[in-house]
Amino acid sequence: MYYNVLCATSEKEVQRHSLSYIQSLEAIDNLLEQNNDGNYLLGSDFSYAECISAPWVQRFYVTLPYFRGIDFEEEILSKFDHLSVWMREVCNRPSCVDSKCPEEEMIAACKR
Repeated sequence: MYYNVLCATSEKEVQRHSLSYIQSLEAIDNLLEQNNDGNYLLGSDFSYAECISAPWVQRFYVTLPYFRGIDFEEEILSKFDHLSVWMREVCNRPSCVDSKCPEEEMIAACKR
């Protein structure tokens, strides 16, 4: 869904794919809401699930504003209580900060 937003060829397509993308994020928010043991997908411990998700979360913050003018934090994450906490936790984890791909490389990869 995310790449569909980036690859859309018209504003109408961007809007349509953005709605699908937001709906897919809602499923993750619901999963996190059911988890009473912590802010991560599997509870209070940072897991392999977060390791796999971190690069994607980082890309959302960079590529959606750059290519689509979508303020990820304000226009998308603000709709979700649990997902927003989870994404901030993932992005602020020292290991994720240290291993983050430089933003210009993320943008260049999407341009290919």
